[in-house]
Amino acid sequence: MRNAAGFNASQPQFLEAFVRMSADAVARTVGGTIRGARDVVVSGAEVDSRLIQTGNLFIALPGEHVDGHVFVPKTLEKAAAALIRSDVDLPPPPANRALVSVTDPLAAYHCLATEDCHRRSWQVATVTGSVGKTTTKDFLAHILKHHRITGASQGNRNSTLGLPAQILSQDENTEIFVAEAGMSQAGELDLLGSILHPDLLLYTRITPAHTEFFSSMDGVVEAKAELLAHLKSEGTLVINADDPRQAGFSQRTKARVLSYGASEADARLEALEDLGLEGTQGTLALPSGKASFHLPLPGLYQAENFLAAATAGEALGMRVQDIASLAETMIAAPHRGTILHLQDNITIIDDSYNASPDAVKRALELLAKCSGRRVAVLGEMYELGSAAAAAHRDIGRLVADHCDLLLTVGYDMSNKVLEGAVAAGLPRHRAYQAEDSAAAIATLEAVLETGDTILIKGSRGVGLDQVVSALCEGRG
Repeated sequence: MRNAAGFNASQPQFLEAFVRMSADAVARTVGGTIRGARDVVVSGAEVDSRLIQTGNLFIALPGEHVDGHVFVPKTLEKAAAALIRSDVDLPPPPANRALVSVTDPLAAYHCLATEDCHRRSWQVATVTGSVGKTTTKDFLAHILKHHRITGASQGNRNSTLGLPAQILSQDENTEIFVAEAGMSQAGELDLLGSILHPDLLLYTRITPAHTEFFSSMDGVVEAKAELLAHLKSEGTLVINADDPRQAGFSQRTKARVLSYGASEADARLEALEDLGLEGTQGTLALPSGKASFHLPLPGLYQAENFLAAATAGEALGMRVQDIASLAETMIAAPHRGTILHLQDNITIIDDSYNASPDAVKRALELLAKCSGRRVAVLGEMYELGSAAAAAHRDIGRLVADHCDLLLTVGYDMSNKVLEGAVAAGLPRHRAYQAEDSAAAIATLEAVLETGDTILIKGSRGVGLDQVVSALCEGRG
């Protein structure tokens, strides 16, 4: 039986390892037709024309603004081949290049990732949740690379578009692949689960995020739970014991279940000390034993991310002593809680990559413990739907108790933060509003003082990373 992509869905054949697969083998795998050099070898795949590397297979897909087929001729200067829709008329490929035509390039792309993932002898560890996914994924990969040949999805390429390219670009010798799986709508994690079939599935906290696309939090939880059906029965499920939304997950799998967090959990942090911007320290207690650790990343939420990764790491063969010793070497990914020290004793907590209500609350709790004047630069939180106004006002009320000066960035929803803060007692003359990052930079340059500690956090689309860059350039 052939599906919409034109490939055999009942008996897919992965004829060669993808990292050295001929264009002809790609065409036969997905049931496509080929023009050009049949024997040209592809290595890795990419959907973003800007990220094409020499030898890649470019997947031409319709984009938000431009159809990817427009970029095929240019990408073939570096790419070995392109996967295109069969009804698109393109000129013949250059010498030693190929075009593979299918009815549905997206479905064919997912087929390639599925078959590549399944043919390998590696183990797959999948990380999902609402907050801390990328950091926990990075922590786990860092732990495992000292034990086995480890690959991991890069950055936040965790979607049905980005993650398959990460799978197809892994080294052939990879023994374990750590994948971050994200979603905005129902069905997306079901698709990723069918591609990955994880040996280990780790959940960070599930909190209000992407609620614009769901009628209730129950819908968000069910969408996150879609991965459970794809976890191997002989695998391991790692859940957060402090998150009541995960309470029923253990009944939905035949896999071994490990919990982390609370005092009754399988994995815990004992005698935990919060050292402010110096991080946390305490005792890592895992099922196999205990060991002291120091994590140099600030925030109790980072300690929780470390505990989650440590629980998974031990389940995948690491010793508790080795995991604890690696805590000291953990670093934050760019714009995800990085501490920056500038001139005039100014400190930035750069958490500008993204934001959700729970993540902002945790960041404000960290800011409240800092010395000097505490400045919160908060951008809007996107994809909250009908809950957006109330969520932004709630953050404003927290601001009044946790900081000394507020700068909101954005339009309608940022005003809700300001309104909530002033209503909760923050003096109006210490609350500022800027429409965009450029205006925010100008405001900060006018109001910053020696010794300030600045939290910068907002949804990615607000562009607060530009504020961080400008401050570093001007005061670094």
